[in-house]
Amino acid sequence: MLTYSEHRRSPPALNQIRPGMGANRSAVRRLEDRCEDVDIRMTDLRRVLLHGVLEAGPGTTAVDLWKTLSRMMEHGHAPSQGSIQRNLNLFVERGILRRDVTPDRLWRYSVAPERRTALAITFVEAGTGRKIACNAPEVATLLRRVAAEHGLAVQGAAITVTPSVGAASDMEAR
Repeated sequence: MLTYSEHRRSPPALNQIRPGMGANRSAVRRLEDRCEDVDIRMTDLRRVLLHGVLEAGPGTTAVDLWKTLSRMMEHGHAPSQGSIQRNLNLFVERGILRRDVTPDRLWRYSVAPERRTALAITFVEAGTGRKIACNAPEVATLLRRVAAEHGLAVQGAAITVTPSVGAASDMEAR
């Protein structure tokens, strides 16, 4: 009968990557910064995974990534395929990686291009049509997250607003 260890094996760490097998440190650091910008908490597993994604190259599958990580890790303790897939899904959801589906239904991953343009958000007052620019980064982050949950990317947004109850009575009093 098979027996399994009662504890999980330790997660891979950067110091377990064989010399010369990791990706360019500055490229990984740029990806880490992008992850922090979209509120992905960086763990050792995710850092190793970013090295593996860059080392495997564009268009890699989850299995290819697992094989790459197995070759990269000095002690042969690559993350499980389930952990890899969960983190790949998170990276895709937050716009760090792009997932392309081939005609034979393989999921291929590559680094998503960086968003260079600022998101244009405009509030449009319902009664007057007056446009007010919204420069709040929290609103842009919220819209990007909601769009990513549905597999979309926001390029611009116009939000129709009405004066708040207190502001409307203040304006009528004048």
